[in-house]
Parts: sequence; C-alpha cells; structure tokens
Amino acid sequence: MSNEKNFKEFSHFKYEKYLGLLVHLFTGFGIIAGFFSLISVINNDQANAFLWLGLAFLIDSIDGTLARKFDVKKNLPNIDGKMLDSIIDFFNYVIIPSIMIYWFNYVPDQFIVLIPVILIFISIYSYVNLNILTNDNYYNGFPAIWNVVVLYFYIFGTSQNFNLLFLILLILLKFSPLKCIHPLRVKKLKYLSIFFTIVWFMMSVLLIIIKDSDMNPVYEIFLMFLWVVSNIYFITVSIFKTFTN
Repeated sequence: MSNEKNFKEFSHFKYEKYLGLLVHLFTGFGIIAGFFSLISVINNDQANAFLWLGLAFLIDSIDGTLARKFDVKKNLPNIDGKMLDSIIDFFNYVIIPSIMIYWFNYVPDQFIVLIPVILIFISIYSYVNLNILTNDNYYNGFPAIWNVVVLYFYIFGTSQNFNLLFLILLILLKFSPLKCIHPLRVKKLKYLSIFFTIVWFMMSVLLIIIKDSDMNPVYEIFLMFLWVVSNIYFITVSIFKTFTN
C-alpha cells in the first residue's frame, strides 16, 4: 500500500514537473517570435515585424497566468522563470524596436544611432529596478514598451521630427513621478483593463494587416476609433493615478 502511494506521489510530481517545463517552453517561444520579427526587419517587412512582435506580446500576456496556475516556481525551483521572461521581454520590447527605429529611419539621421542607444541603455534601469512597480502594480515612470511606441509611429505614419520629440518626452517621463497602469496586474478595474487590452491588441493586429490596403475607409475609421478609445482608457487611468496617488 505504501509503495503504491509513493508511486502515485512520484507520478504526480513528474506530471507537474512536465507541465512546468511546457510552460517554460511556451514562454521561450516568445523569443522565437522575436527572432522572426528581426528577420522581417532585415527584409524591410514592417507589417510582419509587428505581427511577430504581436505574437510575442500575446505569449507574454498568457505565460504568467499559466505559470501561477500550475505553480511552476514550486515544481521547477531550479529554473528562474522571471529571468527567462525578462530576457525575452528585453529582446522583444527594447532591442527589436530600437533596431526598427534605426533600420526604418524613424528619427532624423543625426539621431539615428543616438536614440536607439539611449533607449537600450535607460531600459536596463527598468529591468534591474526592484521598485519599478508600485504596491498596487502601476509602473513607476514610463515603462520600457518601445515596441508599442514604434507601432504608433508605423500606424499613424508620423514624421521623423515628431517621433524624435515624442521619444525624448517618453525618455524624460521614464524618470518622472508618472504612474502607468499594468493592464494585467492592477487589480482595481482588472476586468475593464483586460477588456481594453484585448480590444487594443485585436485592433492593432487588424490595423497592421489593412495598412496601405484597399479596404473600405469606413471600416478602417471604425477600427481606428476602437483602437484610439482603448489607448485613451490606459492614458486616462495612468494620469488619474499619477495625480491622485
């Protein structure tokens, strides 16, 4: 009887361990998506570069929930899932967007190297700063989500000078008292934030796909409206938190 019990416990342990490994493998696919995004950049294919980054974002949005559900940290204590996630995020949210700024000439030539270097350098601060999140999971200062910023440049087709000034503003806001909402971690307004995150993600993908296409302008305006509304939600909540903190 004792041997049967021990066997069941061992089998259950192995099952949970394998599930943990699968979760880490799922997380790892994020950097594969990033690699294909980088290849798309080299091939001057901006649309696919952003779509691959979108897949990486989707993986990043789900893997944390899976890790908590299957208690991966407990079942695989020798693998640092947080470090794995941070390495992949830094590659996808900082390195690739910085390369895109350089490769696709998003800023004037005089700043084409300087700005990406600054973004990479200051973003390190976000990944080593133990106080990057408040107690209620808002970011202290503007987070290192340069993939989102470059996406705005692409969809709106903004000028090099505008992009430069906007990036300088965000660099300054990174070290400001600004509180930016983490849409998946802030418990207050959690479900509303998740809803707008889904809307933002879906509209982003659709706007990337239809950009420069012959789609009916009415549909494009509708998609853009939903996308802008979702952006306004995140901006409004962040500003409100900043001034009522």
